[in-house]
Amino acid sequence: MSNDFPPLPSEGDGPRLRDLLQRNLARVQTRLDAAAAEATHGRPNPGLIAVTKSVDPSVTRALASLMPPPIELGENRAEGLDRKHAALQEAGLRPRWHFIGHIQRNKARRIIETADVLHSIDSMRLAKTVVRLSAELDRSLVVFVEVNLTGETEKHGLSPGDAAAVVEELSGAERIQVAGLMAMGPARGLRTVDDVFGDVAQLAAELHNDAPDAFMDRTCQLSMGMSGDLESAVRHGSSYVRVGSALFEGVQALHSSKSPDPSR
Repeated sequence: MSNDFPPLPSEGDGPRLRDLLQRNLARVQTRLDAAAAEATHGRPNPGLIAVTKSVDPSVTRALASLMPPPIELGENRAEGLDRKHAALQEAGLRPRWHFIGHIQRNKARRIIETADVLHSIDSMRLAKTVVRLSAELDRSLVVFVEVNLTGETEKHGLSPGDAAAVVEELSGAERIQVAGLMAMGPARGLRTVDDVFGDVAQLAAELHNDAPDAFMDRTCQLSMGMSGDLESAVRHGSSYVRVGSALFEGVQALHSSKSPDPSR
């Protein structure tokens, strides 16, 4: 079952939608700039990945047309990635596609055919599959190894002790570059967001110190932070934040305001 909003009407790319998305984009960028100004890690501002999993291709297209290059878009399902990739290609837009959801091995080939960056390598078995498919498809990929430090067993991700072996497996592949680690903050109160992101940053530093050549540009980057916790992620040196709901706030209401009254 799709988690997309219903499609907007044909005027969905019109001024009202663009104005709404432009305001949302500006608010998110202001938050990122403020968080980076307060951080002490000395790194550049993190890249913004617009997570489009809950909006229609027309909304995705409208937002992408407003984003400064490089346009970084994220999807969590193979079906959504296919649809939106096709829609943006038709519109002449060429974003870099990040796959951020759990990768089912039976859909890995389909995902790798389109995605440029995989954020969710969460097992050695999947790592071996990605290595094999990247060679078979002759696809160059950037990957993040997903770790779970929240204490929530329902979340995907490797334990800290298993991450190094998976990084080593991936870094030995000809068509793969390992960017670093991906992690999510806690959904429940087992640990604080700052504790989790701080531990992920520490793990990244340890992995880099042990094997700097395993990582792209000899840096273990971090993919952390979403709409509700991006400030914490920036404080802990995240290289990318994955933002969805804050960018699309009000879009569903805009659609509803245009929909005909079914009682008439």
